[in-house]
Amino acid sequence: MFNSAKSNLGRSLLAAVGLTMASGLPVFADTTLRFAHFSVEDDPNHRAAVALSEMVAAATGNDVTVKIAPNSQLGGEVDVVEGILLGTIDMAPPSAAVLANWVPEMNVLNMPFVFRDWDHYSTVLNGPIFDELSAAAAPKGIRLLGFMTSGPRHIMTKSPVNSISDLVGQKIRTVQNPVHVATFNAFGANATAIAYPEVYGSLQSGVVDGADAANTNYFTQKFYEVAPNWAQVSWLFYTNPIVISERVFQKLDADVQAALLEAGRKVGMDQQNDWRASDDKLLEVLQENGVTVTRPDPAPFRVAAQKIYDEFMTTDEQKQMLSLITN
Repeated sequence: MFNSAKSNLGRSLLAAVGLTMASGLPVFADTTLRFAHFSVEDDPNHRAAVALSEMVAAATGNDVTVKIAPNSQLGGEVDVVEGILLGTIDMAPPSAAVLANWVPEMNVLNMPFVFRDWDHYSTVLNGPIFDELSAAAAPKGIRLLGFMTSGPRHIMTKSPVNSISDLVGQKIRTVQNPVHVATFNAFGANATAIAYPEVYGSLQSGVVDGADAANTNYFTQKFYEVAPNWAQVSWLFYTNPIVISERVFQKLDADVQAALLEAGRKVGMDQQNDWRASDDKLLEVLQENGVTVTRPDPAPFRVAAQKIYDEFMTTDEQKQMLSLITN
């Protein structure tokens, strides 16, 4: 009797699913996706995460929830990418610098001075390079949904940097990426790769003499309290791909996949504009907070950076990818 009841229930469920599919309505299972990011809540990155969560919820009739863990609650960037690959975290916007440790093609976005200005950067990010990097990332277990940014990177230090020579011998924190380490070594500094959540403490304790950041996170993370000199160099436009585990992505209904891809592209583009506006506004605010702003001649930095291209852009594939930016 029990088996008969189970059989009848099974037939009823199958009939219900069949009716739903026949009606053209999408079939969703209640799903929660864990989204980790590294910024405080008063930051363009958090606003973007909230917008993505709202867009996905609206597109799926609230059947898919994107649960946000801000401010490095689930670890630094390396920890989070490892979590995505292990299945303990679903989504995040880690930097292209950190992702390049698993998807080397991402290093094309990490080359010093590869982007001329904001307009050039936005055009490239939202052009053919998205599809190229998506194709490179998927076999590595990472699905690219969109591109956020952390803007042009400048150099914070305890003593003023008026020229590239002022960096000689200084211990500068970099992202955990060999291109970033090699770049600051080429600038004459002693580069030290340290996880993002440890930057403030490392500056405060003297483990490092400086680091790089954009106007926005230099302000929101209060780095100016421990490194009050701010050299406007724009050595890199820092990219934060919005990614999800490829394994998780492939398990989702096609309509959910489409909702995530649409939300990722839209939110990424909006966040780029949000960050640009924030950076422009906050430079003046930083000066009002006692920050000393310098503007070193960028030409010697560019000359020193050329050896980074010679070292890291060596294969035909790498040069082809680079041409999507430089041509």
